[in-house]
Amino acid sequence: MAAIDRKRVFGPESSVAPVLIDDEKSPKLFDDAGKRLDQRTPADLRPIFLKTGLVTQANGSAYIEVGNTKAVCAVYGPRQLKRAGFSSKGTLNCEFKFATFSCAKRRAHIRDAQERGFAQTLVQALAPAVRLELLPKSSIDIYVNILENDGTNSCVAAAIIAASTALADAGIEMLDQVTASSAVFVDQGILMDGTEAEEKQKKGALMVSYMPSLNEVTHILQSGSSDPAITTQAIEQCIDGGSKIYSVMSTALLQSLENKA
Repeated sequence: MAAIDRKRVFGPESSVAPVLIDDEKSPKLFDDAGKRLDQRTPADLRPIFLKTGLVTQANGSAYIEVGNTKAVCAVYGPRQLKRAGFSSKGTLNCEFKFATFSCAKRRAHIRDAQERGFAQTLVQALAPAVRLELLPKSSIDIYVNILENDGTNSCVAAAIIAASTALADAGIEMLDQVTASSAVFVDQGILMDGTEAEEKQKKGALMVSYMPSLNEVTHILQSGSSDPAITTQAIEQCIDGGSKIYSVMSTALLQSLENKA
């Protein structure tokens, strides 16, 4: 009787060939008519649904849907800081979180570095519009929860729109509403308000936060690489997109006032 080699790991009797992903066979971004898979042109934005007052416990709140991207924002404050020293200006705090079920890959319950970075982006985008000098020794807390992610850049843009609307719903004085719009750089050019499928083939991305009434840019977030001319064109398109979103935000706030009256 032959001795058994216990150091050898015996494999299964039958095996399956691995599935190899060919990058050259990536899904097409455009159909035969030159439109994107959701029938938008490269410069079109997805339809936006925006509603305020959904979180009754908060001072102000907003819910937004941008295509399949869904986010909810709640604002608490202004609240007095008891333990901190005196400050002539108020502080703006933000917490950004992807729900565990919002992405294709399940997210952790604890905030990671990406979410903390997005929270800081929201503070930088919104702070120039909020009259913090009128709120000494006070803080405003913003909580954003992404319920469904269909494009990371569009999620951040939607969070800024919802947070700005929620701040106005809370009655906090602002210089102007802050809108946000994103773009994706691909081989074929610039795609406005890119989806998750389009972001998988991106070379870079851009998001612009903008105050339409004052015609001022509050924040620009860019990743990847692109030519200066392409970046300039994308910024102009994002500013134009932000101006269009501004009317949606104003309509939502007016409807909220009519419901409260």
